[in-house]
Amino acid sequence: MAIGCPHGKLANPKALEAVLTFADRWKPKHRIHLGDGFDTSCFRAGAKGTSDESSEQDPDTKAGVDFINKFRPTVFCMGNHEQRLVNLATHPNELIALAANKVLAECLAPIKRLNAKLIPYRISREGWHELGGYRWGHGHLYGENYLRDSAESFGNCVVAHAHRAGMQKGRRLDNATAYGGGTLADIPAMHYASGRRSTLAWSSGMVFGEVCHEKAQLCLWEWPQYTTDWRLPI
Repeated sequence: MAIGCPHGKLANPKALEAVLTFADRWKPKHRIHLGDGFDTSCFRAGAKGTSDESSEQDPDTKAGVDFINKFRPTVFCMGNHEQRLVNLATHPNELIALAANKVLAECLAPIKRLNAKLIPYRISREGWHELGGYRWGHGHLYGENYLRDSAESFGNCVVAHAHRAGMQKGRRLDNATAYGGGTLADIPAMHYASGRRSTLAWSSGMVFGEVCHEKAQLCLWEWPQYTTDWRLPI
């Protein structure tokens, strides 16, 4: 199974409970975290002069680590929000670099302890985990056709990033398909996106299935935005 984008302290508790219940019920061999496990809003490039600049990082780190410990991923694909810390770890300002390195180490600690495979945030081949004829990673594309474009760029793949659960095929001879796992965040709490029309299409979800003879048969499970019925597959 694969999930993504809980965004640390911005996670929806009901969404987390649902995917953890599913994982406990089915006990999947492969548990893939598609990244953005932490929001790291105080580290974003445009935080200066906004409320994000004073946003506490410790609760965000704690929430992200707590979910990782409960989900126990076998693979963790770093997202653009984790990449913020990687980029700032070599910042010329020593205080910023120290802070970024400290938080990055805390975020990665449970992944190392679980001996999970760590996938860097890159668009190239090394930025993807390959399983069952699919590439699994955080994702890099967005927009109305992000899944179609992902299928055409990367072939069969499973991504998160755009916060829109769905499935779409690319215009290719090999009939490549891209799945989007949505987000596990509390969407109304993500104030930076509250004025965007595209946010209306965000939803929660997960991708799960079976791998047999090195080929995956996948299913998408979606919970609409503002759902109160967190139903799971029987």
